[in-house]
Amino acid sequence: MERLENFEKALKDILNEYEKLGNELEKLREEGKSKTTKFRELLGRKLVYSMIITIFKRYNLIDEN
Repeated sequence: MERLENFEKALKDILNEYEKLGNELEKLREEGKSKTTKFRELLGRKLVYSMIITIFKRYNLIDEN
């Protein structure tokens, strides 16, 4: 049971971080900073989270929303 709870917490953290990264990237885009190192780093991190979320969806571990 503890393992499932830990998974649920991790999944929640991943989804929250993915959303947070999207917001940060949008802010940088609006400021015209889409070619900065910070922007590219955040974009890379968002891609990693996106891949993790896609794997979870493939195995029906999260909704397809």
